[in-house]
Amino acid sequence: MPNPLVIIHGWSDNSASFKQLAIALQTRLKRAARLINLADYVSMDDEVTYDDLVTALSFAWQVNKLPNTPSSVDVIVHSTGGLIIRDWISRNFTPQTVPIKHLVMLAPANFGSALAHKGNAFYGRIIKGFNSQKLLQVGAKLLKGLELASPYSWQLAQRDRFGTKNFYGPDNILCTVLIGNTGYKGISAAANEDGSDGTVRIACANLNCAYIKADFSQDPLNPTYTLARSKGTTAFAVLDKENHSTITNKDNSAQNPDTLNYIYQALTVTDKDFPAWCKTLTDKTSQLMQQGTTKSATHGFQNTVSFVHDQFDQHIQDYFLEFYGDEENLHWLAQLFHGGIITTTHAYIGDTSFRSLYMDCTLLQQELTKDWQTLNISLTALPEFKRNGNVGYRTFTDKDIGAIAIAKTKINEIFTANRTLLLEILLRREQAETLLTIQPLSEKT
Repeated sequence: MPNPLVIIHGWSDNSASFKQLAIALQTRLKRAARLINLADYVSMDDEVTYDDLVTALSFAWQVNKLPNTPSSVDVIVHSTGGLIIRDWISRNFTPQTVPIKHLVMLAPANFGSALAHKGNAFYGRIIKGFNSQKLLQVGAKLLKGLELASPYSWQLAQRDRFGTKNFYGPDNILCTVLIGNTGYKGISAAANEDGSDGTVRIACANLNCAYIKADFSQDPLNPTYTLARSKGTTAFAVLDKENHSTITNKDNSAQNPDTLNYIYQALTVTDKDFPAWCKTLTDKTSQLMQQGTTKSATHGFQNTVSFVHDQFDQHIQDYFLEFYGDEENLHWLAQLFHGGIITTTHAYIGDTSFRSLYMDCTLLQQELTKDWQTLNISLTALPEFKRNGNVGYRTFTDKDIGAIAIAKTKINEIFTANRTLLLEILLRREQAETLLTIQPLSEKT
């Protein structure tokens, strides 16, 4: 018997948006209507949290009598639905017990959206139109998790992409991520940016990510780092002409003739064929980027999320990441990074130790033919120990702090188009010897 199918919408949406997609898939999947379930959840209440929605999903799963046996259900999610389903899976199951077999993510905000911190007026006018009821509340707590560089998305990735459990790949969840490369039209075009579908950056959708842990605390002049790739395998493809809305086929809106076919294949691929499916989508995406005519279609960007803290796990709110070359190319490479490759930055509003740097990897690739050998990554942080005198960080000169040296031959491992890189940096907080002193009692007192 075919698996039941559950479809979960995104922020500010509802299940009605997915009826056309469900109908289009019903015949091809040969699944009776009773096996297709359209989930609805409240996303515009300012008090609703991800904890609430994950708990509510478990309850709704039970009420609807969906099976809990391993690999017994297929799921399609859109946008914020990707965060909800990942959170639900990683909290409640092991790779051996999770009830989901095929997971199709349509434009998921796995690492946030650049729109999440824009403000109520922007949402109301640009994204949703003037609707007084919607403008009253926007789902504030959900949007905090959707903000770029949010601690929520960082912690979720640490749990399900870099933790001890491997949820994705053959014999586990067969996950396919699909996202468009085209922005909105009309006034909604104010939300567009290169390398996005109008709402979610391509780099923020991809579940294949990487994690660097850099340690400046043991020997600040000679820091060390480790690079880890996310566990398991997920398929990923960019679909030409689709934006954040049309990819759902709402009102038969799909703009790419392959979109529905890709969704169907993602729901029916076997464990044995999944590696080949991943390669097919990777090759299709590379071909699409080579054939594109606009910067948005041809340039691949990396969402680089930095998190800086000290040995006491105190989050460092005021710091500046520095990218520069070796002695001969010191200023040239620094100008290239800070004046071109880093296109935008965003510090998470609630905790500025978390930041997103949006990097143009295609522009960096073009510079690899030039004569330089090393890229250095370092930082300056406050309070600065020498100036404060009591406590702080030694980061102001090259005699205080060194740099992570990346050889040009390793650049592609660190800066990869269409993905997120998590960069955790550990600094050493120092205290002056005179911060606390102990004096023996004088015999004269």
